[in-house]
Amino acid sequence: LSQAGYQVTVIDRQPSSAMETSFANAGQISYGYSSPWAAPGIPLKAIKWLMEEHAPLKIKPSLSTDMISWASKMVANCTLPRYQINKARMLSIANHSRTCLEQLRNEHAIEYQGRQFGTLQVFRKTQQLTAIEKDLKLLEQSGTRFELMDVEQCLRQEPGLALVKDKIVGGLYLPDDETGDCFQFCQQLTELAKAHGVTFKFNTEVSNW
Repeated sequence: LSQAGYQVTVIDRQPSSAMETSFANAGQISYGYSSPWAAPGIPLKAIKWLMEEHAPLKIKPSLSTDMISWASKMVANCTLPRYQINKARMLSIANHSRTCLEQLRNEHAIEYQGRQFGTLQVFRKTQQLTAIEKDLKLLEQSGTRFELMDVEQCLRQEPGLALVKDKIVGGLYLPDDETGDCFQFCQQLTELAKAHGVTFKFNTEVSNW
């Protein structure tokens, strides 16, 4: 926005940027794994997750009109055709984000321990390999580079898998994915934004707008 000529002010209740993050999390920048939660099979899984303490998706059941509306739209988008449309859109946005990040690195000396070694998704069951076939065409259409690997190729990519090689059947390698320190990235980006005229108001609560 600042580069487009707008006057930009960032308001944050904390004393510095990114103070309410996990300070790293997985550290992944996974363009190729961009995918909607609304997918075939998710409604049934979501019912099972309601009974799990550490489910990947937490939903608090409610009969409110907002929850009913959201749930109905979620289910409607869990069909294969809708999933393919939504994933294609997300991949397009993700690849645009990759271009923007590459441009940012090329133009500015921003340091966040970034490493461009790709990511490898490992599969333990043949059914999992079969299940990703619906995504491979979308990856190809979006221009996202990928490589479907057998067990030996997975071991060459990640030698640490040698101890469990009898438990895997293959993998999906995305060479353009990255890792980095998201907290450090936000701190560096804050200083860069300040240098370009962006105003930051820390220790400031937003009460209404």
